[in-house]
Amino acid sequence: MIAEHAVPTSVELLRLDADSPRTAEVRRKVVGLRLAPGQQRFSGEAAHTLPRADTDPNRVPFAVLYRQTPVGFGIIDQRGILDEITAAPAEAVLLRAFYLDPEWQGRGIGRTACLALDPLVRSVRPEANEVVLTVNEANPAAVRAYRSGGFTATGERYLGGDAGPQLVMRRPVPYEGGAGDG
Repeated sequence: MIAEHAVPTSVELLRLDADSPRTAEVRRKVVGLRLAPGQQRFSGEAAHTLPRADTDPNRVPFAVLYRQTPVGFGIIDQRGILDEITAAPAEAVLLRAFYLDPEWQGRGIGRTACLALDPLVRSVRPEANEVVLTVNEANPAAVRAYRSGGFTATGERYLGGDAGPQLVMRRPVPYEGGAGDG
């Protein structure tokens, strides 16, 4: 067991749109991941959102692996609601349906996964210079988790969500080979 404040170093983000034996095995395990009690109104489980991502060429599903074990899931979306929440949608991606199984929360894995998004984002949309997301205002634990993963609130709100008003948050994706905010 990891100490509460330790930062895991064995976190990997694996694209689930590749056709390989490893990907197939991880996909089977990811659909068994669950949301924490009370979180169902804020996000959909991979059992529902993964098949939808498979049919949308703008969405790339991924697994969060901790020491090779699938512990979380998310989707990088190249379209979604980007036109509504960022001034430069062609230079951004949307992080959606992101969650960790409750058994793995509180260990720094989500924070580390957020900080490890850059190579995944670059593989999906090389020209992206930011990751944006919306998080429900009634979900302060998720807001704290995203902040610890490098996201900052933009000051904007998204009102089109099913479960109430959402904060818009962003995280820069530095250009390869250099620092900066793009």
